[in-house]
Amino acid sequence: MDILTHTLSGIAVGTVISGFSRNGFKSKFEVIVFSAIGGALPDIDAISLWSGFDKTFGKLFRLNHPGKDIYVSKFWYSHHGFFHSLLASLILAFVIGLLFYAIQRRTTNYSLWDSLKANGFILTGFILGFIIHLLEDMPTP
Repeated sequence: MDILTHTLSGIAVGTVISGFSRNGFKSKFEVIVFSAIGGALPDIDAISLWSGFDKTFGKLFRLNHPGKDIYVSKFWYSHHGFFHSLLASLILAFVIGLLFYAIQRRTTNYSLWDSLKANGFILTGFILGFIIHLLEDMPTP
């Protein structure tokens, strides 16, 4: 599937999840946006197909393989590697939760747990958007 289909699937999941929220429009919109990001993010590894990848990222990270080889190989950072796993969705959602906590800590007295609970719909939307991407990729190469 293509990135647009995955993003739209994330939006659909986010729309369902935001329906359970009793918060206002802005909060529901944030859930939908993060669900869309979750739906698109597993394909971030496809950047290795970008024509300038070898001259920029390849050189910066001193990669021994050209981008097209990385994409089709079985490295942990190749397409359908780490970013196409449930573990990646949980780790990335936790990192996003930590970022929310760092931002909210400046204006509120939230603990980390309180911050994660307050952003629960957003993080759930992100994880489920990510998972719907993985499910959509199962029947397609």
